[in-house]
Amino acid sequence: MTSISPSRTATRGGTATPSAPGVRALGWFVVRQHRTTAWIAAALFLAFAGALVWLHGAMGDFIDAHRLLAACDAVECDGSSAKVAEFRSSYGDYLHYAGLLLEFLPALLAAFVAGPMVARELESGTYKVAWSQSGSPMRWFAAKLALPAVAALAGVSVLAALYTWCWRVVGDREGGDVLLPGQVWHQSFNALGPAPVVLALAGVAVGALVGLLVKRTLPAMIVALLGVGAVAAVTGALRQYLVTPVTTMSADMPGLLGGRTWWFERGMVGPSGGHIVEPDCGVGVSPAQCLVDRGASGWYIDSHPYSHLWPMQWVQAGGVTVLAVLLAAGALWWMRRTHI
Repeated sequence: MTSISPSRTATRGGTATPSAPGVRALGWFVVRQHRTTAWIAAALFLAFAGALVWLHGAMGDFIDAHRLLAACDAVECDGSSAKVAEFRSSYGDYLHYAGLLLEFLPALLAAFVAGPMVARELESGTYKVAWSQSGSPMRWFAAKLALPAVAALAGVSVLAALYTWCWRVVGDREGGDVLLPGQVWHQSFNALGPAPVVLALAGVAVGALVGLLVKRTLPAMIVALLGVGAVAAVTGALRQYLVTPVTTMSADMPGLLGGRTWWFERGMVGPSGGHIVEPDCGVGVSPAQCLVDRGASGWYIDSHPYSHLWPMQWVQAGGVTVLAVLLAAGALWWMRRTHI
């Protein structure tokens, strides 16, 4: 096992006494301890980044060569065009699975921190090596978090920027249909901009806290995965409230349309002005008769247009960052309470 060499501090009598290694020294110890995993992660990062660069160029060249954006502005991109269908079959899955992988990275980081980095050390007792060489528990814990935190902040930021760059080729247009319908902004939200970065930081914090609490490798990894899944589920459920939606009123029942706008709630405006969400009109009752039966004045639909994408991104990023800070503070508090 790699040992940590404590630094030497000269005393007045000329003798040298060991001093506690700093977080930087312990950080290098953690890097050496997990160097195989770090090399594998670096290779996967370069492969992923290279694939995104290739995908951006390939999609852009195909679109320019066949003037697909102009065609989609003129008619609906419903796949009836042979070239549109060819584009979707050639590149749709690549962009889709790249986005899914980016969205899953926070869970992978959480599982790695909770299991191999924290819980396994506590379960096996190997953390005592660092503590016995003048390294305090808090410095050991800070060093344990340094590697995944830097990876989350630097690596995921680069991948998120590259994916957003790719996505803009097919998804960043104000009007009309998109070349890849499954890549509309509200379906790709957690893979765009700052969203995957702050979720990755939250994943590191979740993993640290879970590793300290569970102290067993496999259970800690499972709980960390569930924890990040819960964070993603909560942010997804709250997303429609991050920015005030646009409410559109109509006399006729509106359809929940697809495309660029996120239509997420529909219903009636009741007699007192309140909203009746998706009323049960009964079998065979027309929307017009349903209005009369309910005494409603009309229909409404709540939506978020494409222009809400980036305001919602930054509001969510702020909220998840606060959550990550609170989780990290909780992990530090538990570490101080139980090991100091």
